[in-house]
Amino acid sequence: MKILVVDDNPINLKFLFYSLRNDYEIEMASGGDEALSLTQGTKYDLILMDLWMPLIDGAETTRQIRSLGSNANNQTPIIFCTTSNDDEDKRRCLTFGANDYLIKPIQVNLLKEKLEYYLGN
Repeated sequence: MKILVVDDNPINLKFLFYSLRNDYEIEMASGGDEALSLTQGTKYDLILMDLWMPLIDGAETTRQIRSLGSNANNQTPIIFCTTSNDDEDKRRCLTFGANDYLIKPIQVNLLKEKLEYYLGN
């Protein structure tokens, strides 16, 4: 199973990579623009998305992935992993097409439960 991790913080990228690399094939993007580029050409089984990133935030990145019929991932599950516990941020992400919303610091066991749920493992 292939997962795309999108986060502008290299520490968060490494944490998620090392937490999941034994069970999944992990690709990483350091921002929404890079994620949009990668999702045009590669099909992922799931996307982990940060909310607050420069240039294009995670909510807008999700909206664009969902709205482009030509995007190979317009039906791929997207789980937000963000520091924001604001209800309006969560509502925006879900409205723009997110499937789930986790608040950092991420509990690895909870994340793995979510991945099993969405990937059917």
